[in-house]
Amino acid sequence: MTTVDLREEIALMALSGHYTVTEIAEWFGITRPTVYRYRERYRFGGRTDLTDRSRAPHATRRTPAWVEERVIAERRRFGFGSKKIRQRMLDDDPNGEWPARSTIDEIVRREGLVCPRRRRPRYHSPFSQRVTPTTAGEVHAIDFKGEFRLRRGRWCHPLTMTDTYSRYLMACEALPSIRLELVWPVVERVFREHGLPSAVLSDNGPPFGAHGLGRLSTFSVRLMELGIRPVFIAPGHPEQNARHERMHRVLAESAAVRRPTESFRQQQHAFDSFRSFYNNDRPHEGIDMDRPARRHHPSPRLFPTVLNPIEYPTTFEVRAVHSGMIKWAGTHIFVSEALSTKPIGLELVDDRLWNVYFGSFLIGKLDEAERRFV
Repeated sequence: MTTVDLREEIALMALSGHYTVTEIAEWFGITRPTVYRYRERYRFGGRTDLTDRSRAPHATRRTPAWVEERVIAERRRFGFGSKKIRQRMLDDDPNGEWPARSTIDEIVRREGLVCPRRRRPRYHSPFSQRVTPTTAGEVHAIDFKGEFRLRRGRWCHPLTMTDTYSRYLMACEALPSIRLELVWPVVERVFREHGLPSAVLSDNGPPFGAHGLGRLSTFSVRLMELGIRPVFIAPGHPEQNARHERMHRVLAESAAVRRPTESFRQQQHAFDSFRSFYNNDRPHEGIDMDRPARRHHPSPRLFPTVLNPIEYPTTFEVRAVHSGMIKWAGTHIFVSEALSTKPIGLELVDDRLWNVYFGSFLIGKLDEAERRFV
């Protein structure tokens, strides 16, 4: 059946009187105005009037040649854009039928008087690659659940950490702020209790991520010192951390959030009760209706008593970061404030292009020609 055959069938059904327009529209999955349109076109023009009609405008109006010449002359003389060119025309003749700015832009573009803007290639953070856990303890997720006020008026910022494979909620802490000084002790406690993961997934907000290339923060540098890869979701895409967000939804619907307590101590007690319920009592659809506590086990990687020194192969160029910058070829190049006092390694990979590492992690590239870190 062709498109015209289908339209003819719709029109004949509408003209037969045996079906309502609503029934026909629902049957064919179209709108009621479409049924009316096919019916009227068939009634007055028959089958031939059911073919696709041209969508071109019935009449076109070409800009007069002398107007186009003036636009081109203004552009060549002053280099103005369409807004200023049109304003000069209106100043000369306020009642004249001058072209719209879009038409002026098209004339200038058609004459080749516009230099296309050079777009810098979009930068991709080396820490934006997605990770999929294959076992418990391999990937942790961390985030702040939206803040809320306790009954005495103080703001509470719930910090949460989950194991993305087993959905086990390892931490749900009532914190008075999102400062790293409060966040890191919670993270370290989780690592000591549950072992070190291979990666930690977070959003780009503080204290997890930072502005600038690589989104490196003090938090992510500390992770790399422990041999943990920081992984960031794309800005504005919380669905990339869907498993953690699903837990947040359950937390938001719980009494621990809907009925805040008076103090942080009481609120922490409520969060501890929720964590026990979530891990031990609540079946989870994402793990075949099992309970997270039954699926979870610690990572075999233990928290180190002493951090191993950062070392690089002898083929690498090693530079110390001072105030966020390294000295290279007689000049200073900014890398990251978070790496201050840390050594980084540079590996030549192409003509005047270097891979930049912190420990075993690739954190970016150094373009020696442009003398910048990318």
